[in-house]
Amino acid sequence: MRTEEGRNAIISVSNKEGLERIGSFLSSNKFKIFGTSGTRSYLESHGISCESVEKLTGNPEILGGRVKTLSASLLAGLLAKDRNDGDLEKFGYLPIDLVYVELYDFLGSFLKGAEDLVEFIDIGGVTMLRAAAKNYQRVVVVPGRASMDNVMSTMKDGEIPSELRRSLAGETFRLTSYYDYAISQWLDGLGEIFVTGGREYERLRYGENPHQSAHSYAMYPPFFEILKKGKEVSFNNIIDAWAAWELVLRLERGSSSVVKHASPCGAATGSHSIERAYDTDSVSAYGGILAYNGLVNSEHASFLKDKFLEVIIARDYEREAYERLDKKKNLRLLKGRDDVYSVPDVRSAGNIILVQEWNKRSDLSYEIRSGSPDEVLLKDMLFGWEVAKSIKSNAVAIVKDGWLLSSGGGQPNRVDSVRLALNKAKDSGRIGPSAVLVSDGFFPFADSLELIDDYGIKNIAAPMGSIRDAEVIDYANKKLLTFIEVKERAFRH
Repeated sequence: MRTEEGRNAIISVSNKEGLERIGSFLSSNKFKIFGTSGTRSYLESHGISCESVEKLTGNPEILGGRVKTLSASLLAGLLAKDRNDGDLEKFGYLPIDLVYVELYDFLGSFLKGAEDLVEFIDIGGVTMLRAAAKNYQRVVVVPGRASMDNVMSTMKDGEIPSELRRSLAGETFRLTSYYDYAISQWLDGLGEIFVTGGREYERLRYGENPHQSAHSYAMYPPFFEILKKGKEVSFNNIIDAWAAWELVLRLERGSSSVVKHASPCGAATGSHSIERAYDTDSVSAYGGILAYNGLVNSEHASFLKDKFLEVIIARDYEREAYERLDKKKNLRLLKGRDDVYSVPDVRSAGNIILVQEWNKRSDLSYEIRSGSPDEVLLKDMLFGWEVAKSIKSNAVAIVKDGWLLSSGGGQPNRVDSVRLALNKAKDSGRIGPSAVLVSDGFFPFADSLELIDDYGIKNIAAPMGSIRDAEVIDYANKKLLTFIEVKERAFRH
């Protein structure tokens, strides 16, 4: 069957819309087109000549379409370094010069949360793409519609530049790697081999600083949808939006947080939570990120209309509120998602990848070690604990009535964080005996309690684990302080 005049192309795509344009282009560049059954029917219905891929494989489609392209003859036509290879001549196999494949839409179905995805796992398409990419110096591999548009704009007389061939091969292996990553995550999540994958989500102007290039990739459905872009969403915007949104999802509905430099400078629950979260530290809130675990209404929009914020992320927006906020030229409006823990907490330390479970909200276990806190104080303690989990260690949060009064964190020692939080609360006039100071780690000495007591705070919640725990509790009892031992830690580095 060795008739190799011109070039040979295989097309196998799941989305046939607009395929006639591609078929016409390849025909005009003297490619003989071979297609799987659906592709062939579509092209022929549009007057474009297309041979059955069975003429390459020598086999019919079987197993309900599970086997269409898998064959030694087809793979030999892709992998032969030379079109005139002796083995191709010997066995009568055709050389293949271009492969255009769109895989079964496992990725789209996976991102939408479909449950039974077995039949979306593409075998033949991935095999053809990988074989063609390996032999990119002779074969043009086209792993999707965007890549085909690039090929069509570049090809002349059936040829494309060698740099583009290599680039398409690289794109192919990125695609198949991500495809396999998604399948492995759907099957059983993390294993001994850790793989990351994602598709570019938003183009970023730069990284943390203007001299650093940056990209964003989504491994699962992103935690937000952009409703109003304003300026381009930046690297730092995404980090801060995540910190703000993840915090409010651990709080009750209607809660708010304001984040600056990845740390909350404001948080509140209950009525008027947006106003209270902003007023925690209105100086730091300037140019910050606001997250609201609810529906932004016109009253909220009235409060926010003269506030400078980079981003607002919320469950949704009332029409009137959205229209008012939309007038703020550079403000980005995001719609947050609930399902934010679909991938593990992944961080890097140099060239080491660290993976852990998220520090989600849980039924917090605690023990009252001194004093007699009422239900209101205990509720504030639980609120303060969730806030402290979002502050860089050593983290301290002073809260009252579901409101973050002040915070301190990111200091090398706990006393400095305590002093920072106390001074901020004192300067704002929010020190009071009914407030609760929450710490993410234990107090190794009683000196922090002395400082807290001196400032007039009488309620403390923290883990224990120091060799001087007894001294700490003795001091709390002697000074009539309420001390609640939290049975977990919340370090955030």
